[in-house]
Amino acid sequence: MSESQLPLLIGIGTRIRKSPYYDSDLKYGVTGFTVYNKMYLPTGFSSPEKEYESLINDVTFGDFAAERQIEINGPDAYKFVRYVQPRNLEKCEIGFCKYIILTDQDGGIINDACLLRLEENKFWISPGDGDVILWLQGIAINSGMDVSIHEPDASPLQISGPKSGKLIQKLFKGEHDDLGYYKAKITTLEDIPMVIARTGWSGELSYELYLQDRTLGNKLFELVYKAAEELNGRVIAPNNIRTIEGGILSYGGDFGREHNPYTIGLGRLVDVDQEVDFIGKEALKKIKEAGLTEKLVGLELDGEPITKAPENFWPVNCNNNKVGRVSRAFFSPRLEKNIALAIVDIEFANEGSKLIVESPYGDLQSIVVSLPWFQADKETHLD
Repeated sequence: MSESQLPLLIGIGTRIRKSPYYDSDLKYGVTGFTVYNKMYLPTGFSSPEKEYESLINDVTFGDFAAERQIEINGPDAYKFVRYVQPRNLEKCEIGFCKYIILTDQDGGIINDACLLRLEENKFWISPGDGDVILWLQGIAINSGMDVSIHEPDASPLQISGPKSGKLIQKLFKGEHDDLGYYKAKITTLEDIPMVIARTGWSGELSYELYLQDRTLGNKLFELVYKAAEELNGRVIAPNNIRTIEGGILSYGGDFGREHNPYTIGLGRLVDVDQEVDFIGKEALKKIKEAGLTEKLVGLELDGEPITKAPENFWPVNCNNNKVGRVSRAFFSPRLEKNIALAIVDIEFANEGSKLIVESPYGDLQSIVVSLPWFQADKETHLD
């Protein structure tokens, strides 16, 4: 039996944390878990294709609690947040959310994250998989700044899809109909404390309910489940197809610490001209001036439909020389094409470049295309 034919099992035990929605995951038919931020994260409830169809047509919801929060508070919280990431946050007011990246002294990416400013001196940073909290706590120790850094009791339940605005309207009786894109508010739902934000990792219109009492996780899940029934709601896990279509990146897979923000198309999140100092500022200036040596691109691949995500990076070749690697690939039902995310050497990154991808499906002819294939719809569609 080959390795790819072995049954995939994951041991459930006390060493890995269970989310507040874990019992609901089991109740509604979770088919598998992965480990993300030292917590079990669902990988599916039905097929990726069925979950994708619900995500782009109706409304979906699910356990995204492994998207852990890091709270930074104290008199110097704003100053500290400015120091640990390169985006200019002069216009980040209370209730605003910002997409940020965290860089090291060489300009490498520690992680990407969603930043929420909940109070004047209280922020949440919501990073991808990793040990960002240890990185920030280590910086704080020798920073001379008066800040406290810890993981709060905050566990997102994500609601996504074109009908997600209607579901939020139904749940909160219109209270948050005016919640703007990348905005957040402190709120409650039937006495369940939470922060609601127009954020999410889906590629579609999304909201996140950041539950603030883990003992009420299954109660919240049931409330959302029942309210979503008349909207054809479906419980799902993070969806590979839609996030590839949207060019939505995953730290540790699509990019890592060996990459810089410019390589992955996030130079807009770097302001090397701001007066405020931040970690990696001088290095990022030099990287920007020197120009790119490699770039993250989209690929369209020939061949039979890819219905299983890569277990390893797939080499990208040109004239029998390796020029990059594919991190994620899947068949897009809307495009009727295989699509992928890849990082390739800069001379092969131009749109229209023809490359060969080595895969378990054989050597696949591919062509470089611009990202994303589909932008997220940011309208709430409440009428």
